[in-house]
Amino acid sequence: MNRNLFGQAVGVLPNPHWERIPLAKRNQQLFDYLVQIADNVRNAAAEFERGLHNLSHPEALAASIKHMEVRGDDLTSDMVSLLNATYITPLEREDFLALAIKMDDVVDGLEACTVRFDLYRVTSATPPMFDFARNIVDSAREVHEAIAKLNARRLLDIREHTLRINHLEKSGDELLRDSLRALFQDRDRDVLEVIKLKEVYEILEGITDRCQDVADVLDSVIVKNA
Repeated sequence: MNRNLFGQAVGVLPNPHWERIPLAKRNQQLFDYLVQIADNVRNAAAEFERGLHNLSHPEALAASIKHMEVRGDDLTSDMVSLLNATYITPLEREDFLALAIKMDDVVDGLEACTVRFDLYRVTSATPPMFDFARNIVDSAREVHEAIAKLNARRLLDIREHTLRINHLEKSGDELLRDSLRALFQDRDRDVLEVIKLKEVYEILEGITDRCQDVADVLDSVIVKNA
């Protein structure tokens, strides 16, 4: 999805269809879009973890995650169209946009990783990959539950999930350090393979950072609206 310098989606025009729908329904639909985007994040994380157990055809996993990445872009685009047609929103429109984009970034990161699997012909997962995948699945679950509580307007209950995401992000930092240390100490490993795995590990750690970005926006929403 094309975005401007502020990370906002561009080239999305208002859909006249929304203007015929009552404001209350449009406001609820904004939350519904966030729930659907969070569903897509959770499903993509789970699909990624499952795919690691059989990487004999990495292009298949890349295609599967790409499909989810396209769905995330479509949902975000539709939500932006609705925002453009809604003059009064239950949260600041920048918060709706930030949450959608930050969640979509998680799926973008997963796609970037699976593309590397395909390009570099990574046909078997390493133990750190499984560790990162579990961390990402747990983070995606916390994001999903937090968005569900946002949809239910249980703002103060969201905080427990943002705290867990923060903890998982710190675990991801530690996992990257441990993984790189072990990788560079393995003198029997081919240098080219070391370069490939280093990039993959850094992308995976970056996905945990993107989950933390979602948590940061949620914390801001809590402060402004609770």
